[in-house]
Amino acid sequence: MRCADTAVTWSRVPLGDLCEFVRGVTFDGGEASLDPRDGCLPILRAGNISETLDLESDLVWVPAERVSPKQLLRAGDIAICMSSGSPAVVGKSASLPKPFSGSVGAFCGIVRPRDLGWSEYVALWLRSPAFMDWRDGQARGANIQNLRFSQFESLAVPRPPDPERDALVSRLRSQLGAAARMRAAVAAQLATADRLNEAELRDAFRGILPLAVGGARGLAPVGWEWHLLADLARLESGHTPSRRHPEWWGGTIPWLALPDIRALDGKVVHETTETTNELGIANSSARVLPEGTVVLSRTASVGFVAMMGRPMATSQDFVNWVCGPDLDPTFLMYLLRTSREYIRQLSSGAIHKTVYVPTVKAFAVCVPEVAEQRRIAAKVHSRLATLAEIRTRLDGQTADIGRLPAASLRSAFSGDSPDN
Repeated sequence: MRCADTAVTWSRVPLGDLCEFVRGVTFDGGEASLDPRDGCLPILRAGNISETLDLESDLVWVPAERVSPKQLLRAGDIAICMSSGSPAVVGKSASLPKPFSGSVGAFCGIVRPRDLGWSEYVALWLRSPAFMDWRDGQARGANIQNLRFSQFESLAVPRPPDPERDALVSRLRSQLGAAARMRAAVAAQLATADRLNEAELRDAFRGILPLAVGGARGLAPVGWEWHLLADLARLESGHTPSRRHPEWWGGTIPWLALPDIRALDGKVVHETTETTNELGIANSSARVLPEGTVVLSRTASVGFVAMMGRPMATSQDFVNWVCGPDLDPTFLMYLLRTSREYIRQLSSGAIHKTVYVPTVKAFAVCVPEVAEQRRIAAKVHSRLATLAEIRTRLDGQTADIGRLPAASLRSAFSGDSPDN
């Protein structure tokens, strides 16, 4: 191949000429610990491998005798995932920039450059689109995707002269570093937008927690009063028509279920993933609830809230309120949204957390007169919509920045593929 920026032809060599390969450490689950222990060494797994190696989180500690001297990671080593149920995870790699007294697990391996001068270059090439294309053609397995080091031995890698190698590494280090800094800056802006979301909700409710169960109610602001929610809105439960009757599914009645709610949180719902029909409603406890009904997830994904934009039914994973004349539904949606963490604290259950109906029936809310509710709801809606637009733009920037590393690597190794 030719370097993208020069007319010099690079030679190609087997990766085995530049590196040796070390298998990860095998161990029994019973001898592993999630906490440091005397006589044990830390093991990195696939979750520790991204653009860099995470040497702090989610480590497994195994007896030191399980780790051979060759398996101990050295500065300049490249940890790589060799096996996973996720095709996108297989082939992920990152280099170790500093000494680390540990190794990698059995589903990973170590690519060890024979000359440290090639360490960063090989690490970059293993992130390149050319390598990823090769990986996609090599990984095999019905449920688990696997790569083998025997495949790596003969894998053809471009070998530039040392001065060009060092210049390419320096250029890529600069470009990838700039992308990382841009990504961090946008992430900070996203975090700020999220904090502003929460601040808007707190301000709208005068800094109080506007939801309570039992007698522990905060002091109501002037013009606001505490009421049982059941006195202001009719509580309705949901239900799932039997899956044994496919004729009860599909139709014109939207049916809201847990898989929908995260994306719809804080929004008006018009469409759902699944629909039911008149037969499904007639043969189950599900009810078609009116437009404006406020829905709250009470199991698994506890605390997500939305409002129906048209008549629909819900699964039993929701509690639903049909507001009376003294409660604005949009205001109630925001009230429940700002009380999310409190609602989650009310949940219980060993495996799946659930807010049980008796607790829901005891909900008390602090609200002003309905005209003031509508004014507050309109103001919050406007401000949150503006923040949502900002977040959408930032998400777009994040996606654009996320494509920069691959573009830089593609340009650096222009025309390269293991078959060339």
